[in-house]
Amino acid sequence: MKDIITGMIQQADDEKNLDLISSVRDLVGKFAITFNCPSNWRSIGRELATEYPGDSWVYENLELNDYAE
Repeated sequence: MKDIITGMIQQADDEKNLDLISSVRDLVGKFAITFNCPSNWRSIGRELATEYPGDSWVYENLELNDYAE
């Protein structure tokens, strides 16, 4: 699942597609709060927060500061 999310993020970043990045943000957020979601899916937001710089377009639009530790 993370590979799919990463591909979507890359496409959104390349195109600066706010609709797509917003959908990814919603999806990652749902994964994080869904109890019966696989644990490696629930942690995607935390993983992404460590992979992108805090001042990047992706970090800001995915609101990854919510997942930063």
